[in-house]
Amino acid sequence: MKKITTLILTIMALLPLMIQASARDAGGEGVVVISDTHLLAPSLVTAGSAIDNADSGEIKMMALSDDIMTAITDSIIALRPALVFITGDLTHNGERASHQRMAQHLQRLTQHGITALVIPGNHDVNNPYATAFDGSDTHSTPTVTRDEFAHIYRDYGYGKTSQRDPASLSYCCEPLDGIVVIGIDSNRDEENHLTSRGDSADTYHNGGRVKPETLQWVIEHATAARQQGKRVIALMHHHLVPHFDKEEKFLSSYIVEDNQHIAQQLMQAGVRLIFTGHLHVTDAARCVNTTGTDSLVEVATGSAITYPFAMRVASLHRDTGIMDIDTRWLDATPSCPDLRQQGRQRVINATPTIASMMSTRVWNKMQGRMSQLKAMLAMGGGETHLPQDAQQATGLVLRHLNEVLARTMLAVVEGNEQDKNPDDIIQQGKQGIRSMIQEVAPDQADNLWEFFNNDVYPRLDPLARSLLEDRNAVGTPHESRTDDLHLTVTL
Repeated sequence: MKKITTLILTIMALLPLMIQASARDAGGEGVVVISDTHLLAPSLVTAGSAIDNADSGEIKMMALSDDIMTAITDSIIALRPALVFITGDLTHNGERASHQRMAQHLQRLTQHGITALVIPGNHDVNNPYATAFDGSDTHSTPTVTRDEFAHIYRDYGYGKTSQRDPASLSYCCEPLDGIVVIGIDSNRDEENHLTSRGDSADTYHNGGRVKPETLQWVIEHATAARQQGKRVIALMHHHLVPHFDKEEKFLSSYIVEDNQHIAQQLMQAGVRLIFTGHLHVTDAARCVNTTGTDSLVEVATGSAITYPFAMRVASLHRDTGIMDIDTRWLDATPSCPDLRQQGRQRVINATPTIASMMSTRVWNKMQGRMSQLKAMLAMGGGETHLPQDAQQATGLVLRHLNEVLARTMLAVVEGNEQDKNPDDIIQQGKQGIRSMIQEVAPDQADNLWEFFNNDVYPRLDPLARSLLEDRNAVGTPHESRTDDLHLTVTL
């Protein structure tokens, strides 16, 4: 027991050093960015099967969220930055108690002279699924309204020193002389319904949009700041810039509606950098204006309670407007010395669930064409072994693609996918598809593979390259690759 106690005390003493040295040591003003903390207040949790079952089904380290936030706060205090940004999904499901607990963590930063600014995420406000865990049971707990959110975070972006958008929880402030921060509310929580407030059913919106009147408000404040010679940093929860080609098609709820138009408007107003979250990936992407003369960089930060537990640590040089952005990771907490190893294994363990979701979605889309597919294969002769339902389709995918899906997931959440041997991942994926074809239609496998390789895959290749080689706008004059983990942006 004495050895264990000594180990824990040693870890606690060294914890701030796990995020390395002070953010100010590199010169300039220090800025730290975290996202998707999904904090669940300890007061809402009594140990038992309810929290254990909920936590075991998550990639997020949900049960450790407060422990992780405590460790992150300790690390930020050691870094001594001037500013801290949290880009939404502050809480597990918008519980009032979780917001109050988050404010306590932020108060610790304030006590050390660090200014923290937050914006809401889709989980944070008017959430009908705010839940407390009590032994083997769960029960509803109060969420917050928009006014309550602004009141709780009155010292973190929503106070008297900020200008507020009347139509949303967007705000504008100048935490450092010459540096204007605009928090953009991209959520649709006003459209949620809660039976606890008398609605007939609970409904919840995950997707994002920026109201036209809010966009106009943001443009006016950004333009005014630039006209005064000030630099602008934007914060938003949902993505604005696609982080892989066709993100708006395949993951529409993770990117704001009409994103291209909004991005063009922000660039015209002089916004060069936006920090986001939501998708739980640590990634950076760049878009350019229609003439190719200007660009906007979006830096998305992964969930603070999900592997690889990333945080952005930047140095801002106010005289030049240059921000050097680095990425660091939390390795451990006092109660979980192998945090990264456990978190990584959770990502791997989640592969079957992701495969099930994918195969079920494809199965549902293919159901109307299954008879045609069966008829086509019958014409070719020989035996066939098509799945009969979504469960069999999932089994087929897992038998042949489980390992490559896990490799892909790890590459995407870690960032800088091009360093993870993307050609090998792509070839392994293609080989998995070929073996699937062999299982489904062994007598026609060669012809079907030739069709896939020559006619189908060329249309998939740009998407695969975009995702696994970290390229955007593949094949266009504006194709670009942005370092996800270490980059320099001029505001």
